[in-house]
Amino acid sequence: MPTTVMSDRTEERSSGDRRKTLVFHIGDHKTGSTSIQYALAANRVQLKDRSLFYPAKLNHNMLRPHFEAYSKAEDSEARAKAIQVFRSLGNQLRKSDADYCVISAEGFELVDPSIFRDVLETYWSTGDEDIRIIGYVRPHAARLLSDFAERTKIGGPKVMEGDLSTSVEVMSREGRLPYLPRFSAWRAQFGDRFILRPMIRDQLLNGDVVQDFIDQSCDGNGFEITGSAQANESLDLTDLMRLKVLQQHCIGKPAKLRHTLGWEFARVVGQMPPPAQRSKLALHRDLAQRVHQMYISDARAMDQEFFNGTPFLEAELDEALATAVETPQSVDPEDHLSEAELRGLSILSEIMADMFRNTTGAWPEFFQSKRIKTMRRAGKATESKK
Repeated sequence: MPTTVMSDRTEERSSGDRRKTLVFHIGDHKTGSTSIQYALAANRVQLKDRSLFYPAKLNHNMLRPHFEAYSKAEDSEARAKAIQVFRSLGNQLRKSDADYCVISAEGFELVDPSIFRDVLETYWSTGDEDIRIIGYVRPHAARLLSDFAERTKIGGPKVMEGDLSTSVEVMSREGRLPYLPRFSAWRAQFGDRFILRPMIRDQLLNGDVVQDFIDQSCDGNGFEITGSAQANESLDLTDLMRLKVLQQHCIGKPAKLRHTLGWEFARVVGQMPPPAQRSKLALHRDLAQRVHQMYISDARAMDQEFFNGTPFLEAELDEALATAVETPQSVDPEDHLSEAELRGLSILSEIMADMFRNTTGAWPEFFQSKRIKTMRRAGKATESKK
């Protein structure tokens, strides 16, 4: 059944004030971006008396490396290609007569806001549109947990051999935490056109990030969403360890392959009945205390600067410390899976890893050639012993 939403903050525009609005959804990662993108890409969002344009098959994350190329004048060929991509998207936006045009990429999280503004004003905006930049911020501890799970899911080499504390170090090195410098930079570029929302369920419209995003994007006009609103549900710890076994056999494979493998695993799991018992990834007390100490000042500053002093992020960080488990959880598959299941997963994972090496698609011939090679190696080994 469709979900119909009429916001109590509706700001109806007169017919003479219906300028096009360009909405840029910048993430963050792990804040429901995939759910938003699925709803938009599948055309499941219908506005009341307004029109919506989403020019992507899924998302616009392919734009992020072009921002990097654009900012490096020494690589003229890559920069020229980036400009071509930006112009192409700008042409799509200009040709659309929709009231709202939405671009969504959690990959924008790591784009320099000043470079983003340069591209927006040079290639995407004619100067006659309203501009809206919308981001969501996940509380610190929850972001660290979800980041570790995501990097494990996609076979990220920085955390595959580590644990939750590794994720803390990686996030800090990459500049994703603390939050205040990054989000302040976006606000410095866009002022009140930049909207930051707390990724806390009871602070979202009807507890749903998709509804909340459409409400924020489209001036509170009524809208209807059909189908399921959620995507990319988190794997429980046991399923995450099953996937880790598979990813361990794919070390050295291209990143795109490992990423899509992890996403497909999660998609299939999401279509199956949930396990009778779910084991949830959690911070242990020592790490929770460390995280609290590292980011409590940032949480308070964020609450003050972006949420009118309401302690959204501070309270969530306090809650993470209060609910931390006593001892560290193991992220070794051997501690979660039986010996028999590990053996079965390892066999199937090795077969899959071998299949990834074959680009011909001729599977019978591929496996037969492997049998022949194994037979010949065995024969040579026997001959050498004589």
